[in-house]
Amino acid sequence: MIRRLIISVTVLATVTWYYMFDPAEHSSAPPCLLHKATGWLCWGCGGQRAFHQLLHGHFHSAFQLNALVYPVTCILIYITVSELIKNTPTYSFFRNKMVAVSALLILIGFTLLRNI
Repeated sequence: MIRRLIISVTVLATVTWYYMFDPAEHSSAPPCLLHKATGWLCWGCGGQRAFHQLLHGHFHSAFQLNALVYPVTCILIYITVSELIKNTPTYSFFRNKMVAVSALLILIGFTLLRNI
């Protein structure tokens, strides 16, 4: 019960924060080290701004900032709901070695493609 309450409060606080504060204007995150060192955008660059736009219904802007905002948000929603509803969450397939390798390749490919 306490675990579910902590998860619910954390998710609600995080979503509220990103809804109310535009990361483009109120950056509280550290700068991206890859971008700072090379000028390249990593797979996560623009993710916070994209999530803010997504919460406001600006779907095209969210996609332009970071296309991975959609699959990442869906995965996080699935994990959160699974944690809240089930006593034993059923997202063990994320721990599969092939899933991990595929995700890594997607992230590397996305990073390379967005910098071409």
